[in-house]
Amino acid sequence: MRRLTLLVAILAVLGGVAAGTALATGDEKASAKKPVTNTMCPLMGDEVSAKVRTEHDGQWVYFCCAGCVESFKADPAAAIAKMSDSDKAAIQKNATCPISGEAISSFKVRSEFEGRFTYFCCPSCKTTFDKDHPGAK
Repeated sequence: MRRLTLLVAILAVLGGVAAGTALATGDEKASAKKPVTNTMCPLMGDEVSAKVRTEHDGQWVYFCCAGCVESFKADPAAAIAKMSDSDKAAIQKNATCPISGEAISSFKVRSEFEGRFTYFCCPSCKTTFDKDHPGAK
């Protein structure tokens, strides 16, 4: 009886460790795929939601709530001025093609991937990118 109790206790501990590891791995995967450019709301300074965004100057800008989107649209320059340098950089369009390395002269060819627009020098480069990045559109 004593051995059975010890065995049950060991299995319970091992099961808890395995469940904790699975949860941690799931959280890491979820946070690694969070589709955003900027990480902080330009108006409130709160963490952004991947569902609340507006396009500004060719890139997505994310917000904590829908009310902030409307305030941003009223004066985007003031809101952007409050952003961190890294968030300001994150909402800029890429100036060189990620496939060819050439400068982009016309920002007409783009794909959206993981909540961000990527621009290309030509449709051929976009096709290459889209093939290599499932879910790009």
